[in-house]
Amino acid sequence: MKWQTTAYSALASLCLWSSLVHAQDAAEAPAEQEESSALGTVKDAKSKVDEQADALRAKAPGILGDLRIGPHVGVGIPHPLTVGLDLVYADLLSLSVEGGRTKAEIQDVEVEIRNWDVALRWFPFRGTFFLGAAYGDQGIVAKSSQDVEIDYNGIPLNVPTTFRLEVESKYLTPQLGWYARWDSGFTLSFELGLQMPSGSSSELQTSFKNISSQAEEIIRNNSEYNDSKDKVEDVGRLIGQKKLPYISLLKFGWLF
Repeated sequence: MKWQTTAYSALASLCLWSSLVHAQDAAEAPAEQEESSALGTVKDAKSKVDEQADALRAKAPGILGDLRIGPHVGVGIPHPLTVGLDLVYADLLSLSVEGGRTKAEIQDVEVEIRNWDVALRWFPFRGTFFLGAAYGDQGIVAKSSQDVEIDYNGIPLNVPTTFRLEVESKYLTPQLGWYARWDSGFTLSFELGLQMPSGSSSELQTSFKNISSQAEEIIRNNSEYNDSKDKVEDVGRLIGQKKLPYISLLKFGWLF
């Protein structure tokens, strides 16, 4: 019948349209899944970047932003005790100024060593390892008192005499090391280098007790006395020119 034919045609059209819709949905589903997966990957990457940025922000800034400043104290060789100030910029560069003065007594000889220097350090990997160099000044003073036998107009005299030898030199110290710092600001470092002196000078000073000024003048003008003085100063100058290993055994501080 005519209406049956029309009904079958409408039913067939409906089935065909339903199949097309399902096919389109099936085609769009993977695309939506891929888009969702891509969005998830982007979000994960952004989250990691944000976390790293937060970590860097938590570590680097101080009261002056990326530039942090603070004191330190160190023990090492040849400078037993030093104190100084550090400037650190964004885990990339560091500038420090430090100095120290230490006294000791070795077999009745008072020895004093003092120094100051300025060090520049570069962190090539933005981590704890650094390369750097320091330029500074070092002074070594040795002082001893003893009785010296002097022939004064044919009369042997034991004169209490104080000897003071001072050795002064500039130095350049190439170095490498490890400088670690925590989010709290605490720092800990270890350094190795070679101290290379230049422009060394040496001076021997003597003072006498219980003798007249005339007798002291005779002693100072004596050729044997002056020869001995020159030899001691030469030895001191050689000591000042000697290269020394530089080791900072432990240096700790605080950055603000």
